[in-house]
Amino acid sequence: MGDLKGHAIPGSFFLLYGLWCAVGCLRKYFISRRQGQAYVTTATHKLSCCPGKVSRLPVEPTVKVLLSAGGLMGELLAHLPVPPMGIVQHATMYLFFLLSGVTDLGVHFGLPLPHGTDFISLVLALLIEGLLFASHVHGRPELDVQLHMLLVYVIFTTAVVIALEIKFSNSALLSMARAYLMMLQGSWFWAVGVILYAHGEPNTAWALDNPESSMQAAIYFSWHCAGHVIVLLVLTALMSLCYRKQGESTLHMELNSLEPEVNSSKEGYGILAWTDADDDSDEVLRQAMM
Repeated sequence: MGDLKGHAIPGSFFLLYGLWCAVGCLRKYFISRRQGQAYVTTATHKLSCCPGKVSRLPVEPTVKVLLSAGGLMGELLAHLPVPPMGIVQHATMYLFFLLSGVTDLGVHFGLPLPHGTDFISLVLALLIEGLLFASHVHGRPELDVQLHMLLVYVIFTTAVVIALEIKFSNSALLSMARAYLMMLQGSWFWAVGVILYAHGEPNTAWALDNPESSMQAAIYFSWHCAGHVIVLLVLTALMSLCYRKQGESTLHMELNSLEPEVNSSKEGYGILAWTDADDDSDEVLRQAMM
C-alpha cells in the first residue's frame, strides 16, 4: 500500500461496501415498517434488485471472497521471492477478510455455526486490520502517523458497532452506523493515498512534520465525516420516497376493493420517519398491505 493505488483499491472496496450496506439496511427498514414487523439486522444483504432465484444467491460473500483473495495474491505475487514486512501485513489484512467471506458462505449454505458467527468473523477481520495499521506507523513522520491513526480509530469503532449489532439486532441505527463507518474508512483510505502519494508537483507536497499539516488533516477528516452524513441523509430521503410511492400505489389498488367509507387520503408514512410509533396513516397502510 505504499502508493496511491495501494490505498485506492481497498478504499474503493470499503466505500462501495458501505454504500451497499446502507441500501440493504434502508430497504429492510422501510419494508419492515410497511409490513408492521420489527427490523432485524443481518451480516450480509441480498441482491434484491434481481428477480427469482438470483436474489437468493450469496453475491455479497462471493464478492468478498474473490476481492480478498485477489488482494492477497496480488500483494504477495508482486513482491516475490521475499515480500517486505509491510506487504506481509497488507496480505494478512486481506486474509482475514477472506476468512470473513468464507464464514458468510458457510452461514448462507446452512453450516451449523453459532448465532452471530458471521458478525464475529467480520469484527475479527476489522480488529486485525486495526492492529496491523496501528503497528504500521512506528518511526514515520508526524503527519503520516496521524493520517493512519485516524483510520485506526474508524476501524476499531466499526468493530465495536458490529459487535453491538449482535446484541441489539433490531436496531436499524446500528446497521446504518456500520454503513457510515465503512464509507468513512473507504474515503479516508483515498485521502491518505492522495495526501501522501498523489500531491502532484514537489512544491505542493504536504510538510510531513509541520503541525499545521496535522491541523489541516484533522479538518479534512471532519469534512469526510460530514460528507457521509449528507450522503446517507440524501439516500434515506430518496429510498423513503420510492417506498412511499410504492406503498401508495399498492394501497390505492387495495382500497378499491374495500368498503367506500375507508378514507383513502390517509396513506403512506413520513419521508424520514425513523421511529416505530404507529400513527393513523401507518395503520391504514398496514391493514391494506396485510
